[in-house]
Amino acid sequence: MVSTSTRYQIITTNTTRTKALIEKDPVVKRETDYYNATIKTIKTVDEFIKNDRVFKYAMKAYGLEDMAYGKALIKKLLKEGVSSPQSMANKMSNPLYKEFARAFDFAGKGAAATSAASATTEAVQKYIQQTLEQQEGKDNQGVQLALYFKRKASSVTTTMGILADRALLKFVQTTFGIPEAASRADLDFQVRNLEKFLNVKDLQDPKRVDKLIQRFNAMWDVNNATSATMSPMLTLFNQSTEQGMSIDLMMSIAKLRLGGS
Repeated sequence: MVSTSTRYQIITTNTTRTKALIEKDPVVKRETDYYNATIKTIKTVDEFIKNDRVFKYAMKAYGLEDMAYGKALIKKLLKEGVSSPQSMANKMSNPLYKEFARAFDFAGKGAAATSAASATTEAVQKYIQQTLEQQEGKDNQGVQLALYFKRKASSVTTTMGILADRALLKFVQTTFGIPEAASRADLDFQVRNLEKFLNVKDLQDPKRVDKLIQRFNAMWDVNNATSATMSPMLTLFNQSTEQGMSIDLMMSIAKLRLGGS
């Protein structure tokens, strides 16, 4: 298996070609064609929820595929909308629900909600991206997390935004070697602890985001090292295999610690 860094570079330098291949996948194409042909004919929340194929496509597009069974919750979410501070979307800790309610804004736009870009072209592009990330995750969850972080980083404006997103939190914990057990601590402590390692303002800087991804990729491979990701010479001598780290990984981490490129 290639390293997380190598696979991430392959994907990000050939994104257009990779997405084009995914779009041509028979299952993806069939579901996308159906979604495109149907979404604008749906005019109410009830119709949206009732059409299982459209609903599941939309949920996957916005990262909520695992909650597709919770139709009653999503129905309430969409009927309340996002305009009121007291609405469900604004009270839920996971920001994906609010993003979904904005994308399919039946409460604010009525029947026109499904003609908005967020419900049509943007939803399709998000579905393709989600499919790409999920496919990569089957072989290497680290690549999936790196791609997800790259996509979501600029939308994070508070430390709580990281804590509320399990994938982003996993990325940050891995990057800085923060134990998962830290998530069981008092919330205020978690916020202060994360802020020791990361200033969320840095997530608005693409160069700093790329540097974080470089470090994450190296740390992921350190924590999930197998003989397949080791240098063949090191495997022969079995020295660094016991330490779980190849020379390439050690050099990568050393450069990051020293502020190198």
